[in-house]
Amino acid sequence: MSPGTPRRRFLALLLLAFVPWTVLVIDRGVTVLNGLFPLFVLDYNPGLTQAVRAIPTWRFFLSGGGIPRNPELWPASILLYLLALASAGVRAAFDRGDPRFTGGTLLLAGLAGIGVAFSFAHRLRYTPLPVGSLLACALAWWYYWPAFQAERE
Repeated sequence: MSPGTPRRRFLALLLLAFVPWTVLVIDRGVTVLNGLFPLFVLDYNPGLTQAVRAIPTWRFFLSGGGIPRNPELWPASILLYLLALASAGVRAAFDRGDPRFTGGTLLLAGLAGIGVAFSFAHRLRYTPLPVGSLLACALAWWYYWPAFQAERE
């Protein structure tokens, strides 16, 4: 069976919302940091009067600008993460649901997040680091890989 209790797995997925999925280090004379979280972007730019800004993710999708070269990956990673979080929440609260669905959607969310980080790599002076995306893949492996293995026996 899967390691950890369903509640512990849900809390681990919930904590993943507070980790930047992609950290962008941008060199523009001064170092600018952007953290792409699932629901907002944290922007640190010491050159602005307001050095730290939190921008909701939905503003990027509605404005039509400022999204990476593969824009479909960013909303896909967010949607897949929210599906995994909802599935883990249902499993923790009602003991219903298939852990393979949760693990699969979490793994796909992490892989899509890695694609988002890769889509920034073509820009000069941008260094993308897929921190939360790699953590999502690691959580999928740690908590949900045994659920896939149990079916083979």
